[in-house]
Amino acid sequence: MEKQIIPIVCVFILSFHLVRASDDNEGRSSANEWQIGGMIHKGKAIRHSPLVAPIIERQAVGGEIFLSKQTNGTHRWNAFFNYPEYGICYTFFDIGSPNYAGTVQCLYPYLNFHLFNNNSHWNLNFRTGAGIAYVEKIYNTETNPLNYAFSTHPNIVLNAQLQGVYRINNTRLFSGIGILHLSNGAYRMPNLGLNTLSFFTGISQSFGKKNRFINYDNRINEKNKNWDCSVFLLGGIKEINPIGGKTYFAGDFNIEVTKKHLQYTRFGLGLDITYDASEHDRMFFRSKPAVSRLETTRIGISGGYVLLFGDFSLDLYFGAYLHDQNTLYSKVYQRTSLRYPLSDRVKLSLAFRNHKGKADFIGLGFGYRITK
Repeated sequence: MEKQIIPIVCVFILSFHLVRASDDNEGRSSANEWQIGGMIHKGKAIRHSPLVAPIIERQAVGGEIFLSKQTNGTHRWNAFFNYPEYGICYTFFDIGSPNYAGTVQCLYPYLNFHLFNNNSHWNLNFRTGAGIAYVEKIYNTETNPLNYAFSTHPNIVLNAQLQGVYRINNTRLFSGIGILHLSNGAYRMPNLGLNTLSFFTGISQSFGKKNRFINYDNRINEKNKNWDCSVFLLGGIKEINPIGGKTYFAGDFNIEVTKKHLQYTRFGLGLDITYDASEHDRMFFRSKPAVSRLETTRIGISGGYVLLFGDFSLDLYFGAYLHDQNTLYSKVYQRTSLRYPLSDRVKLSLAFRNHKGKADFIGLGFGYRITK
């Protein structure tokens, strides 16, 4: 469920803030280019499944170090999003499962959005990032049969934090609440993953040259066209239960029509066709009513919101299936994509699909813009 909450919060906060963000910084004309700091975390892993509960033995503790760079408006989207920071973070966690999962090490890039006036000593930040993680102990039928959370050492990490910040010259003190999600995206079973909710406190120091904030009189984003129609084709692989079974192909075909909202945001409507080679076998294993492989194809309608960070875009879509003979999934799904243009018409797309927070598959593919 947390994987649905994070993008919802992100869209709400940013959409509420965008229309006035760049007008709040006239009092503070410059900022140091770099920032380095660290945090300590204390919290607990969430028992989101009865199969996860036995491996959670105690509270989770951890720490992180990070290095970030302050944007100053060199790219026009910086000013639109209130001059966020972007950086890299290394996190070390004892997630409270020393005998089953052990420790977790994460490395991920992030964006840190300032939600209020950058001139004030007080601020509220929303930080979100995604990257890779290494889990020390994984499932093994003989030596670790209770660890249904992790079956691979490499995992995907998703992180979101709400930070209260107090600035004293070049020093920042902060505390807040964060959530860390770990999963392999259904690449291999078992894959219940783990969500860790933690409170944190930390300190950072700004350094480097001071760059002036650039505030544009003309904030028009000429790349953000009024209307756009594109098609996307993506594919990935996944496993299903029983554990140790074969690997299946899963793929998405998406037709998306998007409309400009603000200068760096868009509304979207999509037609999604999903083929998953595992679903026919999965229904058989669970003694569900027999259907053909074609009937397991899922067709859905989705609506979403797109955030434009220069050439990169973050596409957040929520949808419902119209035709779905497969009773294994709910009617509602979420599709999150990170996209980058390779040419004027072709895009590279990395997408993650889930149902009520449960990973379906990760797909990689290409898109083609039909409109001029």
